[in-house]
Amino acid sequence: MIHVLKYDREYSGMIELKGGYAAYAVAGDAHDYVEETSQRLQQLAQTLYSFPFYLYFESDDDSHEWILREGDFDIRYMPSGRTITRQSGRNTFHQVEVPAFTVAITDEVLLSKAFAFWFDNAFNNYLWAMTQQDTVYYENGFAAVDLAKDMTILLTEHDAAGFTFVTNRADLQEESLMRDFLEGTIHY
Repeated sequence: MIHVLKYDREYSGMIELKGGYAAYAVAGDAHDYVEETSQRLQQLAQTLYSFPFYLYFESDDDSHEWILREGDFDIRYMPSGRTITRQSGRNTFHQVEVPAFTVAITDEVLLSKAFAFWFDNAFNNYLWAMTQQDTVYYENGFAAVDLAKDMTILLTEHDAAGFTFVTNRADLQEESLMRDFLEGTIHY
């Protein structure tokens, strides 16, 4: 079963959205909701986007070197400017930057690999977003995007328990139309 709820106010999550849009929270009933979210996002990405499209994600401060070594991907590091406090040792606290990455997804195999390698970042409540265009940038320490005409962004929710579908497509502005679209697209 798919649960769809249209936001009745502006989306306020891991990314700042600029421009007019409708945003929908989408979730299911599966016990393994992380796997369900992963599968649904992959299905939607392949329906909504043509290759190449773009995955944006944030990760732990000590992960950027091994992520950039993944040779199969066209991936780049994006300084986020956002810092968090980390503890090392017993009482030593320090500020670290949250690294951000942009990955070009060029085929189904790389889409599946990207989810296998890095979807745990979504579960760990880091930014995980997909768009057709390479348009996400960082401003004041947070991800932002200026929505272009007919643009759709897929973003994970807290603990990857579901996702948010953001769009300014005219045909998906009503909740009932969005529900019909998702039920026709997501096979579970």
